[in-house]
Amino acid sequence: MHLTLQQWLTRLTLVPVVAAALIGALRFRYLPNNLRCLAYLVWFILPLDLIAYALMLQQRNNLFLMPLCAIGEFGLLVLVYAKTLRSPAFTRASPWLVGAFGAYVLFDSFSAGMLKEFRPGQQVLQSVLTLGLVGLYFRKLLHELRVQQLKREPMFWVSAGLIIYCLGYLQIALFSNYLLRYSDQLNMTVWMVHSLLFITLYCCYSLALWLPRKK
Repeated sequence: MHLTLQQWLTRLTLVPVVAAALIGALRFRYLPNNLRCLAYLVWFILPLDLIAYALMLQQRNNLFLMPLCAIGEFGLLVLVYAKTLRSPAFTRASPWLVGAFGAYVLFDSFSAGMLKEFRPGQQVLQSVLTLGLVGLYFRKLLHELRVQQLKREPMFWVSAGLIIYCLGYLQIALFSNYLLRYSDQLNMTVWMVHSLLFITLYCCYSLALWLPRKK
């Protein structure tokens, strides 16, 4: 069966997720608490991606998974950064932040009866909030943390991957009403770009989980 480049990339997105899940399992006992939360995040995303992929192969709508994915992914990312930043104020605010985001996602998904439609507002908000988490990390990195080699710092790779992914995906979500409906070819190109961004993110996650723990 002949597959297009976009179809190949869609299938390849599962590879770094599986790799990150396996690395997380193999190295879990050696990981600090923040990276253990990252492993939980990968293990949470993997079955959802497998279900979404199976539904896609059956040409069935899988967008109903997006609210669950958004809430779970953001909640676990907040936990990752809470354990990295170790800020009492941020730790206290974290449940409220995740709760408010979850309430918005559920309200936005169910109030309009559009559980099976792409909801760009949710993706924009999640990307902006995630970039805020990354900004807090880099602020702490510049002012408080003492890191001799950034390339050996796992959370640097996590944050770098999130910056690349969120900035790219933010453009897709912001202009989705135009980009995804202008033409089928443009739609395919946009999702090819998204697949590349997703692969980059999970390669960064895999690297972060693989790096040896600092002594």
